[in-house]
Amino acid sequence: MTGARYAIAAMLMLSTPFSSAFAHTALKSSNPASGSVLTQSPPTLVLNFIEPSRLTSLVVVTATGERRLPFGPTGSGVTFTAQKPGFVRGRNEIRWRALSRDGHVIEGSIIVVLHAPA
Repeated sequence: MTGARYAIAAMLMLSTPFSSAFAHTALKSSNPASGSVLTQSPPTLVLNFIEPSRLTSLVVVTATGERRLPFGPTGSGVTFTAQKPGFVRGRNEIRWRALSRDGHVIEGSIIVVLHAPA
């Protein structure tokens, strides 16, 4: 029985370094951050991923509908920027979709709220 335990432990130890190679990336941060409450639309929206990805879609959804945001770079990168996102008063949900380095689709959303200045 002891030999079997050592064999299982050895297999687990050998497979551990390779498990991170198959992990999907994730959004590390955004500016503005999700949950931000602003009084005006920021000049840029920035998405930062943990590892290189290919952003394929960036859409702002509001009470009046949705619209695509142009972004750069168009290829693989860690940081993507959308100039003049044009957020409107109220809730703005920014939905993003990307391909991770291993080819899997990853997606998420960021919520930014705009209130009138006090």
